[in-house]
Amino acid sequence: MNLDGWSLAEVAAAVEAQLRAYGMSVAVVGGSAITIHVPQVYTSHDIDLAVTTGINHRRIGEALAGLGFKSYGRSYANETTPYTIDIVADTPYVDQRPIHDFDRVQTIRGDVTVLKLQDAIADRIAAFLYWQDSQSLDVAERSLAAADPKIDWASLIATLEQLEHGDHDTNERFQLALEVLSKAYEGRP
Repeated sequence: MNLDGWSLAEVAAAVEAQLRAYGMSVAVVGGSAITIHVPQVYTSHDIDLAVTTGINHRRIGEALAGLGFKSYGRSYANETTPYTIDIVADTPYVDQRPIHDFDRVQTIRGDVTVLKLQDAIADRIAAFLYWQDSQSLDVAERSLAAADPKIDWASLIATLEQLEHGDHDTNERFQLALEVLSKAYEGRP
């Protein structure tokens, strides 16, 4: 199948529909969730999928072959698109918290199931806290600044507070992240 010119969200929607036809449910997680919510902020080059009905690589490979994807371990590639498919989990987590509630985002190719933006932001903050990944903090900040006004600050803070930040260094990074996100939230139109 030729996916040339399709956005990450459109490819994800087609992949989700194909996997659903094979009896599997999926959700987009990781950086690709940010790309779906605020594509002007960050472009992932892989689509991280949690297969919430359980991972069966043989069956996933069969399904994705119908869209022209070839298996490379846990990743799948179609030469007509720059986006690879990465099967990363069966249950999506942000830090140690399993996620069961998702957004549905509409595309011209169908709907796609994706982490809620506040969970995707929390996931980026977790990368900053635990791996000292400053790019993830930058992506979280820019995502919040560009986000639809519907994101609720109190709800985002409650989600962030669930991240483990008890030791001294991690707590310092957590406080910095809160300052950065607060400024981004206040500066929104």
